[in-house]
Amino acid sequence: MILTGLGLSMLVSFIAFLFNWLTLDGARSATVFGTISFGLGGYDAAILILAFFISSTLISQRKDITRGENQHAYTSKIRRDGIQVWANGFWFALFLCLWYIFRLKVLWVSAAGSLATATADTWATELGSNWFPGNTFSIKSFKKVRPGTDGGISIVGTLGSLTGSILIGIFSFVIFDTEPVTSMIIIAVSGFLGCLLDSYMGAYFQHEEKSIVFGGIGSKPIRLDNNAVNWAATGLGSLVALILKLFF
Repeated sequence: MILTGLGLSMLVSFIAFLFNWLTLDGARSATVFGTISFGLGGYDAAILILAFFISSTLISQRKDITRGENQHAYTSKIRRDGIQVWANGFWFALFLCLWYIFRLKVLWVSAAGSLATATADTWATELGSNWFPGNTFSIKSFKKVRPGTDGGISIVGTLGSLTGSILIGIFSFVIFDTEPVTSMIIIAVSGFLGCLLDSYMGAYFQHEEKSIVFGGIGSKPIRLDNNAVNWAATGLGSLVALILKLFF
């Protein structure tokens, strides 16, 4: 299965590179990530990964309007690099490795929860900031901010977050053979909550007007970038899924 996973991951990563969905570094990272995920989780893992990757890639095609004598719209594709691949996929791969060793369903649900968080965050950002920008408010102070501001939330972005997390929950409903409804709800809820936690961390650790920073050297504080926040949020999403699964 590992060799099959390697072959399929290389093929999918190469196609994604040709379509400008991944950088060369991103394609290499996706190959490693896909080999681990497919090799250990089989087609079930592949279904969830493709649901996240395809939906997030398609929704990340931004329509930019160039104003001038001849106004026109064009679509620019956002290419993911290796850091972005692991920021979104690290916890999925880790919990999948743990599931492969211990064979506990709670670990599978935790892995899916991290992917639901990554999907929810992407859908919230793209829909709320790029496709349908509207009134956006800081999740920290509830003051009005510009669409796309770290820690900003909007009605459209929130609905996008919920839709993205439900999407992964639905695909999980398809692949799980036991307790499908319970697992689907847990994964969807953990993805949505993980996305909210992402917004909180974005407001406190990324936004230039924040009052709290992470660490510091001398007078220059060390701040988390978007990839670090995404990595932490997907980890928290998987933790939420683990806790909910243990109780329900």
